Formats: sequence, C-alpha cells, structure tokens
Amino acid sequence: METIEKTSDVFIVGGYFCDLVFTGLPELPRLGHEVYSKEFHLIPGGVYNAAIALHRLGINVIWPCMFGDDPFSQYVKNEAIKEGVEARYFSDLDHPSLHITAAFSFHDERAFLSYSDAEPKIGYADLIRLTHPRWIYLTRLFLGEALELLVDAGRSIGAKIFMDCQAHSHSLVEIKVQEALRMVDVFSPNRAEAEKLTGNEKISEMLGALAKYTPVVIIKDGAHGSYLKQDQRVIHQPANSVSVIDTTGAGDNFDSGFIYGQIKGFSMEKCLQIGNFCGGLSAQGFGGTSTSPTERQVLEYFS
Repeated sequence: METIEKTSDVFIVGGYFCDLVFTGLPELPRLGHEVYSKEFHLIPGGVYNAAIALHRLGINVIWPCMFGDDPFSQYVKNEAIKEGVEARYFSDLDHPSLHITAAFSFHDERAFLSYSDAEPKIGYADLIRLTHPRWIYLTRLFLGEALELLVDAGRSIGAKIFMDCQAHSHSLVEIKVQEALRMVDVFSPNRAEAEKLTGNEKISEMLGALAKYTPVVIIKDGAHGSYLKQDQRVIHQPANSVSVIDTTGAGDNFDSGFIYGQIKGFSMEKCLQIGNFCGGLSAQGFGGTSTSPTERQVLEYFS
C-alpha cells in the first residue's frame, strides 16, 4: 500500500487538448466555401485550462494526464511544467496520443471541431484516495459507472464533487442523468447546456429543474453573468464589463474561480463574483489561459 500523500486542494479529471484557435472570422466555415481568419493561435487546451487557472490562483492541483510522443502532447506537457503544475502525476506514452480542437471563435460564442485518440485508462479512484483532495473537479458531464467510481473514492476521503457539463447530447428525462446529478455537490452548465438538458428557456425554470437533483446549481450566462440556486435561494451576479477577444476556456476559469472561493471559505455571492472575474478576464486574451488571473489579481480587485 502506498503512503498517503499530503492533502491536495483540487483533483482534476480529464486529459489535455491542443487548441488551434481561429479568430476574426467573417462567418463559420460552410461546405464548398473557404473562409480565412484574421488571426491564428496554437494554444494548450482541454483540462490544461482548469489546471493552469487553479494553479495561478494558488491552489494545490493534482492533474493526472497522459501525454504521447507526438509534438502536440509534448508542447502541452512542457507548457504545463513551465507554469509550475505538479508533473509527478503525468504519464508518458511511447506512441502518439492526439487530442486536437479547431476553435472558431467569435465575439460572444465559439464552435469546435475536435479529434481525440483512444488512450489507456487512468486509475483516478486510486489516485484520489492517495492524494486526499478537498474537491474533485469534473470538467464535463460524467455518467454511470465512470462517475460512481470517482464519487465513491471522493466520498471515502470527504471530498466534494464539482461537475461542469460541456457539449452533450443528453436530457434531464434520462434516468442516468438524474442519477449523475444526485451524486455531485455542485453542477455548473452554461445556459445553452442547461437549456438542452431541461428543455426550458427561462433561467428560473432551468435552475428549478436542475436543483431537484443537485444541492447547488450554477448556470453560466456569459455577458449576463451567473446564477446560482441552493435550496430556495437564487443568487444572480452580473458579469464584469470586459472587451471580449476569445471566450475559449472562460467557463473553466469561472469554475476555477468559484472553487477557489469555496476553498477560501467565501460566501456563495463572493464565489460567483470571483468566478465572473476569472471568466471575464480570461476572455480578454486568446485561448483559455493567456489572461487567466493570479490570486494576487483577484485579491487586489476585491480589496
């Protein structure tokens, strides 16, 4: 039996992506037409965004990730190490492991085209029990046994579970979705994802439908800010006024800011404010982390 490590703050589940970000597009690409962007950026992405956002906020992050011997994997791995993310939980594969996204970014929204190689499974549950995180951060909608294993490991060491949603094809009428939401402490979709899940268009109805299953529900609504429902209380925090360049990773930065606030013991209102600040600031640069704030920036802003 391995020796238990010191307690960590946040354990993040998920792999890297390498983002090819096209900005300044006149329109989305269409079949039979060629579209030129005004700018292009090659940027680390995927769960890298959340790992870096939390690390910059002074949070002790555990990010188990596998990297292939291909240039994209090595680029993202090296960028994470340069940022100071703990590399002892990284694994090297002796073959390519491609996870690539082409992001078509507009002023207030974006579209993605992605490719991902299959890779060996990581023993997340064992690592959770080894590292004793305070929070487990799931950056997408997990369902079924995959979620049960993570939650069981988390509950065994007293961790709380935060789950984002990301693009999905599921509905709240599915029993497996209801069961998944019952397992987590915080569920944080954006407005489009919440609409798709619930079939509702009003924020109040979406919050009400999701809060039947999860103790804390957050809906990220871009320029309209964020909404939270806990028990019978609904909180709305307006968004910060920012000049948006690229919204890629804004949700990851919001989540990271909220989790940071929870770890520091702030109120739900303050946690939403910090989330809005982090998400808004990240949208002022290309990719998910080029302008992610540090803890010092957060503290100075709210002082």
